[in-house]
Amino acid sequence: MAEAAYEAAPNRAADGIVHGHIAARIDRLPVTRVQWQLALLIQATWGFIIFDTDGIGARLFPFIWRPMHIINVNQYAVIQALQVGAGILLGVYLMSWIADRFGRRPAILLATLLGGFCIWPFAYVTDFWGLVALSVVSTLGVGGIVATHSVYLSEMTPPTARNKVLLASQGVTALVAVGVNMLAFWLIPRHWQIFLWISAVIEIVVLLPLLLWLLPESPRWLEARGRHGEADRAMARYEQRVMQYTSQPLPEPSPADNPIVMAGAGAWKELFTNPLYRTRTWVLIITWMAGYAGLIYGVGAFLAVYMVDHGSSAHFVFFTIALAYAALFVGFQVNARLGESVERRDVIAWMAILFAVCWVVAWMVPNLAVIAICYIVSRIGTGLFLFNLYNYTAIAYPTRIRATAFAWTDGLGHLGAWAGVTLLGPLYQFGPNHLGWILWIVLPGALLPAVLIRGFGIRQSGAVLEQVSL
Repeated sequence: MAEAAYEAAPNRAADGIVHGHIAARIDRLPVTRVQWQLALLIQATWGFIIFDTDGIGARLFPFIWRPMHIINVNQYAVIQALQVGAGILLGVYLMSWIADRFGRRPAILLATLLGGFCIWPFAYVTDFWGLVALSVVSTLGVGGIVATHSVYLSEMTPPTARNKVLLASQGVTALVAVGVNMLAFWLIPRHWQIFLWISAVIEIVVLLPLLLWLLPESPRWLEARGRHGEADRAMARYEQRVMQYTSQPLPEPSPADNPIVMAGAGAWKELFTNPLYRTRTWVLIITWMAGYAGLIYGVGAFLAVYMVDHGSSAHFVFFTIALAYAALFVGFQVNARLGESVERRDVIAWMAILFAVCWVVAWMVPNLAVIAICYIVSRIGTGLFLFNLYNYTAIAYPTRIRATAFAWTDGLGHLGAWAGVTLLGPLYQFGPNHLGWILWIVLPGALLPAVLIRGFGIRQSGAVLEQVSL
């Protein structure tokens, strides 16, 4: 058997390149319910960790902290910036190190545990400095799932269906957001502590056991770490699971199409020293920084406050957000239908432009109904920008440094969230109808990343994972 021959003689070249038998065996697999099951589980986990934990201050400030005079607008901006900046930055670096050193599976499990364990204290901490400390600690799990979800799924899915599987399953995050915001609609502000406890229970009691039971280690990662025997056994189990749902014989793998360079000490330095990766690394760092500061976190930090300032109630805010994510779910399915026929960099750029147009209209026509409609449409832009950029980043680098590259690009990008959201306190109060905030999220926060990724991004459509990163 080819697998037995591979374990006996891994075909390592003198320069450390292995013609990846494991990667080739993954890429020849038909897409069955096995890949969909993994994708849906990972994305549901992302959804609950992100929407329960990430930026929880944005939910609590307008309806709990501000009415109770616990903190003011500038203090809230600091807390929100620490949540979406410092905490996630630490989480991304810690979990990417675990993912590259110990495996994708333990990193995802730890991220889920941290996400659930760190959300419930917000029900009891009500002083500024306590919230500052909790804001950093609570988002370590957020950084963990951010650093691993696209990395893991890109490694477990064949190239012909990668965009379809990733984007269609990522639509589940929008449905999770609908559920979380309807829960907030029901429980906030009167029963806000119960909302936090339900969030913790879902992550620790429901999702964590499912992940322990169903989530295999990435055979592609095992191969890149030189653990050939473990990679072969993990791959055999994965193939066996897939073959339960198809009667078609597997085609022969094509290892020559999957050149694997073994992971070595200091491999992360290639991000900045290897001319193949240096430009794409800096483009992604700037794109992530600008995007996080603007159309991702910059808008979310003051969306509810902006709507309340234009006469909205808590129920109207959360219902509008739920509708926005329902619309985003449809957007995900349309994008998934397009599959590999559209380049990710093009989708990223056009979605950023869509976001910018919506918020210019919302500023020019400051009617609550218009603001709500513009937000709903702009959320499609934000969601598809974010997830296509997740997938683009994961696929832009080889297996040996994929998680580390995610930490350096997406991770440093959270410095943009940290600095940008901190600035938004004064900017939100500057100019007519909060013009400073609008200009920030539209110009550097949306149009700059659109120009960068469209002008300097790489083509990825339909390419073999180990080739597109060369």
